[in-house]
Amino acid sequence: MDDYTSKYKGETVELAMFGGEYQDGVLTAYCLIEDIPHIELNGHILVPLQNVASLHCSGRCDAQGDWPPRGLLDEEDGA
Repeated sequence: MDDYTSKYKGETVELAMFGGEYQDGVLTAYCLIEDIPHIELNGHILVPLQNVASLHCSGRCDAQGDWPPRGLLDEEDGA
């Protein structure tokens, strides 16, 4: 899986979780933990991507076509 941490580190993002909850903060890492992709916000909040319904990155992300990373797209499409 690609690591987008260096490209988007410091960007403010908003995560919409399945179930209607939201989490927002500054993206500090996009990583694998025990083979499960996670997003880290504010240096301490780890969110498994399987719990994320959608992600919005303000400013730069809206203007670029390479967000979300492939690991954030619905993986069931290829199954």
